[in-house]
Amino acid sequence: MHRDVWHCTTLTARHDRPLTDTTWARIATRLIAPLGDVEACRWIALRHAHDHIHLVATLTRQDGRIPEMHGNWYRMRDTCDRIEAELGVAYTRSQ
Repeated sequence: MHRDVWHCTTLTARHDRPLTDTTWARIATRLIAPLGDVEACRWIALRHAHDHIHLVATLTRQDGRIPEMHGNWYRMRDTCDRIEAELGVAYTRSQ
Protein backbone atom coordinates (compact mmCIF):
# COMPACT_ATOMS: atom_id res chain seq x y z
CA MET A 1 0.00 0.00 0.00
CA HIS A 2 1.31 3.44 -0.93
CA ARG A 3 0.89 6.25 1.56
CA ASP A 4 0.72 9.83 0.33
CA VAL A 5 2.39 11.56 3.28
CA TRP A 6 5.28 10.73 5.61
CA HIS A 7 5.53 12.26 9.12
CA CYS A 8 8.40 12.17 11.59
CA THR A 9 9.06 13.94 14.89
CA THR A 10 12.66 14.78 15.75
CA LEU A 11 13.46 15.82 19.29
CA THR A 12 16.24 16.60 21.72
CA ALA A 13 16.65 15.37 25.28
CA ARG A 14 15.23 17.43 28.14
CA HIS A 15 18.70 18.28 29.41
CA ASP A 16 20.06 19.41 26.01
CA ARG A 17 20.47 23.09 25.31
CA PRO A 18 17.78 24.74 23.18
CA LEU A 19 18.61 24.73 19.48
CA THR A 20 18.13 27.79 17.29
CA ASP A 21 15.70 27.95 14.39
CA THR A 22 18.68 27.92 12.04
CA THR A 23 20.08 24.76 13.64
CA TRP A 24 16.69 23.03 13.45
CA ALA A 25 16.42 24.03 9.79
CA ARG A 26 19.82 22.48 9.07
CA ILE A 27 18.82 19.30 10.92
CA ALA A 28 15.58 19.05 8.95
CA THR A 29 17.40 19.51 5.66
CA ARG A 30 19.96 16.84 6.50
CA LEU A 31 17.29 14.37 7.56
CA ILE A 32 14.92 14.78 4.66
CA ALA A 33 16.29 16.67 1.66
CA PRO A 34 18.85 15.08 -0.63
CA LEU A 35 21.25 17.88 -1.51
CA GLY A 36 20.91 18.90 -5.14
CA ASP A 37 17.93 16.66 -5.93
CA VAL A 38 15.59 19.14 -7.64
CA GLU A 39 13.04 16.36 -8.25
CA ALA A 40 12.87 15.38 -4.55
CA CYS A 41 9.62 15.13 -2.60
CA ARG A 42 8.14 18.36 -1.31
CA TRP A 43 8.45 18.71 2.46
CA ILE A 44 8.03 21.07 5.42
CA ALA A 45 9.40 21.25 8.94
CA LEU A 46 7.24 22.61 11.77
CA ARG A 47 8.64 23.79 15.07
CA HIS A 48 6.10 24.62 17.73
CA ALA A 49 8.16 23.84 20.84
CA HIS A 50 11.77 24.40 21.88
CA ASP A 51 12.72 20.72 21.86
CA HIS A 52 11.37 19.24 18.66
CA ILE A 53 10.30 19.61 15.05
CA HIS A 54 7.81 17.74 12.91
CA LEU A 55 8.85 16.76 9.40
CA VAL A 56 6.14 16.13 6.83
CA ALA A 57 6.79 15.09 3.23
CA THR A 58 4.79 14.01 0.25
CA LEU A 59 5.65 10.52 -0.89
CA THR A 60 5.71 11.28 -4.57
CA ARG A 61 8.74 12.93 -6.10
CA GLN A 62 8.40 15.88 -8.47
CA ASP A 63 9.22 13.55 -11.37
CA GLY A 64 6.30 11.28 -10.37
CA ARG A 65 8.41 8.45 -8.94
CA ILE A 66 7.78 6.96 -5.51
CA PRO A 67 10.79 7.40 -3.15
CA GLU A 68 12.55 4.34 -1.74
CA MET A 69 11.51 4.08 1.92
CA HIS A 70 12.91 0.64 2.73
CA GLY A 71 15.49 0.98 5.52
CA ASN A 72 14.61 4.64 6.03
CA TRP A 73 14.63 4.35 9.83
CA TYR A 74 18.23 3.13 9.82
CA ARG A 75 19.40 5.97 7.57
CA MET A 76 17.62 8.50 9.79
CA ARG A 77 19.20 6.99 12.92
CA ASP A 78 22.69 7.17 11.38
CA THR A 79 22.15 10.81 10.42
CA CYS A 80 20.86 11.64 13.92
CA ASP A 81 23.95 10.00 15.45
CA ARG A 82 26.22 12.20 13.31
CA ILE A 83 24.21 15.34 14.15
CA GLU A 84 24.38 14.56 17.89
CA ALA A 85 28.15 14.21 17.74
CA GLU A 86 28.60 17.41 15.73
CA LEU A 87 26.32 19.53 17.94
CA GLY A 88 27.41 18.00 21.23
CA VAL A 89 23.89 17.10 22.23
CA ALA A 90 23.03 13.83 23.86
CA TYR A 91 19.93 12.98 21.96
CA THR A 92 18.20 13.69 18.69
CA ARG A 93 15.66 11.10 17.81
CA SER A 94 13.32 10.62 14.93
CA GLN A 95 10.19 8.67 15.59
